[in-house]
Amino acid sequence: MHTRLILAALCTAVALSRAHAQVASFSTKPSVVDAGGYYTIHYTFTAGARGFAPGGGVRIEIPVAYAETEALLWSAPQTVSATTPGYVTASASNKARVSVQIAGLLRGIIEANFEDTIPAGTTVSIRYQGQVQGIAGEIDARYQSRANARQPWATPARVPRLTVRPARAELVTVSYPSNIVRNAPFALTVVALDRYGNVATDFTGTLPLQSTDTAAAIPRSVTFRAADRGRVVIPNTIFRTRGFQKVTATGNGTIATAFKYAMVGDSAPALLHLFGDTHFHSGTGAQSQGFFTNATGTDVNTTGTSNFKALNLAGDHRANFTRAADAYTYARDVMHLDFASTTEHSAPILTPSAWGGSQDVSDAFNVPGRFTTFYGFEWTPDLNHYIVLYKSRAGQPIGHDSLPDFPSLARALEVQGVPVLAIPHVSWPFSDHNIWQDTAGRAFRRIGEMYSLWNSRHLVQPDDDPQLFELGATNRWSYQYAWTRGLRLGVIAASDNHLGHPGANNSSIYVRHSGGLAGVLARSNDREQVWQSMTGRATYATTGTQIYIDFESDGHVMGSEYQSAAPPRLTGRIAGTNRLALVEVVRLAAGRYETVFSERPNQETFTFDFVAGSVGGPAMYYLRVRQVEEYPGRLYSHSTAEMAWSSPIWVDVPR
Repeated sequence: MHTRLILAALCTAVALSRAHAQVASFSTKPSVVDAGGYYTIHYTFTAGARGFAPGGGVRIEIPVAYAETEALLWSAPQTVSATTPGYVTASASNKARVSVQIAGLLRGIIEANFEDTIPAGTTVSIRYQGQVQGIAGEIDARYQSRANARQPWATPARVPRLTVRPARAELVTVSYPSNIVRNAPFALTVVALDRYGNVATDFTGTLPLQSTDTAAAIPRSVTFRAADRGRVVIPNTIFRTRGFQKVTATGNGTIATAFKYAMVGDSAPALLHLFGDTHFHSGTGAQSQGFFTNATGTDVNTTGTSNFKALNLAGDHRANFTRAADAYTYARDVMHLDFASTTEHSAPILTPSAWGGSQDVSDAFNVPGRFTTFYGFEWTPDLNHYIVLYKSRAGQPIGHDSLPDFPSLARALEVQGVPVLAIPHVSWPFSDHNIWQDTAGRAFRRIGEMYSLWNSRHLVQPDDDPQLFELGATNRWSYQYAWTRGLRLGVIAASDNHLGHPGANNSSIYVRHSGGLAGVLARSNDREQVWQSMTGRATYATTGTQIYIDFESDGHVMGSEYQSAAPPRLTGRIAGTNRLALVEVVRLAAGRYETVFSERPNQETFTFDFVAGSVGGPAMYYLRVRQVEEYPGRLYSHSTAEMAWSSPIWVDVPR
């Protein structure tokens, strides 16, 4: 009897819940779309048992973006032109009047407001036509409703999801560790990508495999079956020849190929070459709340305004439609990175609960020896942005609202008393940039981002300005300026990706949200060793490909500082992901930069060994590598060649 009473009470509760629900059902048609395709999508609501009074309404959130990512997400909704992408209309089955307005920080919220009563059972359709996002995966079809104009918008507990399928395969990548022991088996991974960088899960077919090591134990070809979903792992591959070796998959005329080199030795090296992305964002840091609005409806598709700062509420500030778990999976399994870290914006929405959830995801992907993760946030006051990384969960995010400058952040980090790295993220080349003007926090300001998506943020894609933040001893935002001022900073690069694709490079003109990679020389791939290498500046930066670099001075690795009784002997080994167009060693001495070594290899691998000219007193050396143009003959003003930079080595030769 007692059980029947409980069941009856539960049934009553469900019935009451349904009676009070404003929306009985909600659906999207179609529910499956192709990445980058142009569609007409119907969002259909059925009014619940109590219907809607005049002034009530429903609204949906379209995944839109601003600035450099606009073209990769959905067409911005608009109600002005029926022939322009993003056009929206709404109607009700009972012919009630429905007005449509566009709202939200990014102008991505479509509000259908009811001017007449909407009785129970009435269907309301919002019709949207435009280009859908180029990022494949499942996205929440978020909606809210209100019974009348006096009530707040209510969010349902669950929403349906819309599936974005990848486009057809246009690129095949082959990945493996950067350091491999001769005659020891390793896994070789072949991935098919579409033009947007998604795994081309529908790709099938057979592609020949080739290796520079003619004695290597690799299959003659790789076959993609439907069950592989665009990714094939070939175990027990073996290199048998020392030195730089690579494996490539031969395209079939419609598919391009990408490659990298591995250094093959008789034993494991003292330092492994590891690649990672320590700066990307996801909606997990904001618990994917969405529906970010502002009171005035101001268009924030501009920069340098207070409304623009409102975008940094937390997470990806692109409507928070991405998930950290998906981003980590992409970094590990698609881009084949060795380490990664989300760095959500530290702002009111990054609550203790959201921070804990973000840390949980990082922990779930941390597998010593295979894939390393950290905990991070981005501190974004005005111009001087910093990526703050923690090695342990004890570190906490610190908002920029109450801290006027980096010295304030440095003091707050010191109070926490946990291992931390504060990584400068140069974002604007303004003349009043003061990111290098203070001397606080040098103990944990050991490395900085030489390159990220900001090097191409407002340029015509796939255009790029890779040396934007390197050059100029008088440019207040440049690393040459910082080094001249005595800051002993190593360099890394990162993507600052907001679309769930950390590590993605501009492999096509459609991959606009690309960025750089951090190279780290570490004893093993785990938190402790990668952390030690980053704090020791044994790091380098690339513009997004896994270029292999060794750079030493008298046996001291990049990032070192030491004294020498004689001019240093500088050595280097480079293996590109294309032909090497220019290899340079740059020296800073007595406040002046000069190129002390320059060679144009016009081949994929290169080594050098030379003694630098005599310079008494302290000097600094770093390696700079440029590959051939990826898009030769294009009309853009900046280079599209991939680049890499080593961290400097500081040498003091007595006068």
